[in-house]
Amino acid sequence: MTAMESEKQTVITLNDESFKHYLIERYGDSAENSSWKKLKNASQELVSHETWVQLYHRAKEDVARKGGSLIGYELVNNILLSHDGINSHWPMNWMWVIRFGRD
Repeated sequence: MTAMESEKQTVITLNDESFKHYLIERYGDSAENSSWKKLKNASQELVSHETWVQLYHRAKEDVARKGGSLIGYELVNNILLSHDGINSHWPMNWMWVIRFGRD
C-alpha cells in the first residue's frame, strides 16, 4: 500500500433531504431513544426541529469518536460558509459533508 492509499478516507456529501434520510436510517432503530423508533414511519416534515438537532448531535459524536468529522455548508451572498455545529433550529438548505475516520 502506498502512502497515498493509506491517507484516503471515505467522504460523502449530502443535501438536506438526503442527510435527514441518513439520520433516520442510521438512528431510527436506536434503543437509546424510543421516540426515534417512530421516525422510520413518519414523514420528514412531521419530525420536529429539536429531534433533527438531537439526531445531528448523535451523528456528530459518533463520527468524531471514530476520528471523522461532520460539517454543514451554506451559501450566503455567494460566499460558502462552513459550520461545525447547530444551535437550536434545523438549518434549511445546507449541504452536509461527512468524513469518516480510518478504520
